[in-house]
Amino acid sequence: MPESGRWIGTVFFSLLVVVAAVGATAGVGGADTQSGNATDAVTLTVQVVDRSGNPLDGVELSATWDGGGPVNATTAGNGKAFLDVEEGADVTIRTERQFYVRNEPYVVENASGGEVTIEMALGGEATVVVRDANGRVSDAVVRLFQDGERVVNGRTGPDGTLTTPKVEQDDYRLVAFKEGYRRNATTLTVDDQVRQEMVIEQDSVLVTFRVNDDHFIPPRPVVDANVTVLGIADVTTQGNGAVTVSLPVNTVYDVDVTKPGYESVSRTINVRESRKSLNATIQRTPSINATVNTGRVVVGERVRVSVTDEYGEPVPGATVSLDGSNVGETNDDGTARVLIESDGPHTVEVSSGDLEAAVEVEGVDPAPDETPTAIPSPTPSPTPTPTATPSPAPTSGLGPGFGPVGVVVALLAAAVLLGRRRR
Repeated sequence: MPESGRWIGTVFFSLLVVVAAVGATAGVGGADTQSGNATDAVTLTVQVVDRSGNPLDGVELSATWDGGGPVNATTAGNGKAFLDVEEGADVTIRTERQFYVRNEPYVVENASGGEVTIEMALGGEATVVVRDANGRVSDAVVRLFQDGERVVNGRTGPDGTLTTPKVEQDDYRLVAFKEGYRRNATTLTVDDQVRQEMVIEQDSVLVTFRVNDDHFIPPRPVVDANVTVLGIADVTTQGNGAVTVSLPVNTVYDVDVTKPGYESVSRTINVRESRKSLNATIQRTPSINATVNTGRVVVGERVRVSVTDEYGEPVPGATVSLDGSNVGETNDDGTARVLIESDGPHTVEVSSGDLEAAVEVEGVDPAPDETPTAIPSPTPSPTPTPTATPSPAPTSGLGPGFGPVGVVVALLAAAVLLGRRRR
């Protein structure tokens, strides 16, 4: 072969190698580029039909899933289109076509390819007018339910009316109400365009609020707790820890429960159209208190410190300090004994977590020692000389009570006795 032919062949072969290498590189790059879709993708064959099962052409489809999409397609004359979606994803397919509508998007769970049939219905609209005894009611809630699923949820405008978006022509449950008004419900058939009036009435129901302190087992009622229904009521619990008020129906209320010395709580209550109750629990605001058994302590003696919590219960393990210096902790009974070593005022501080308390104690010098004074021996007293007892004044020698007659009688008696003896 001539040299020129060999050179041309070599160049041609080299070009083929380069082209093959470029093609291979492009193929690898394409595979990487499509790894999020093509590599893990499956194809959904989607057919859209009406309620009679007839295929619908010209339906615009849009598929999305978590982190992917949209993938768009349009159905052909046979009502079919193809969507490449992520394998295993939950795919939401939305449909749009003139005169037809779906109330909810179609969802394919755990997509794995295959055929999917989506049904659409002719669309219609409903205009709802809400009134009360005084006329049209603005800001009233209007809801449409289809087979228990809520399809429309809106509020009337200043003129008391609401016009729904396009919905499937079907039978619906229509509900109208407003905060402070009772619900009114009826069955509404949406057929192209319809109009419906709804009358609602104002009303209230009784709501009981119960407040308990769950520090105790069982919880104890809290008397004089303040219950505030924002913008509506401000009441106080009675002896049983409860209070009842009348509140407008179909309203969500924010409730605050407060009492001095207790932590406040907030609750939300949805009051519908029957009597209701709300139970709230509160506890006392965490605190500690320090007391001593005496306010004046002799220097060199100890003062007993007692530490209690907000419920008057002992606080063990509380740190005890004297004039800023740590001197120990309370025992299981919540007490500690602190030595007072100098006279003057002292501050006993206690702490437990973030809680602190203090009490004042005064150190007092002891009284100076007193030496006992010797008591002199008593000087013997002279024995008193007996004083002669004065003799009674003579009374005729006969003693008291004898007068002249008595003397005569006595002499006669003596003479008689003497005579008898002589005989």
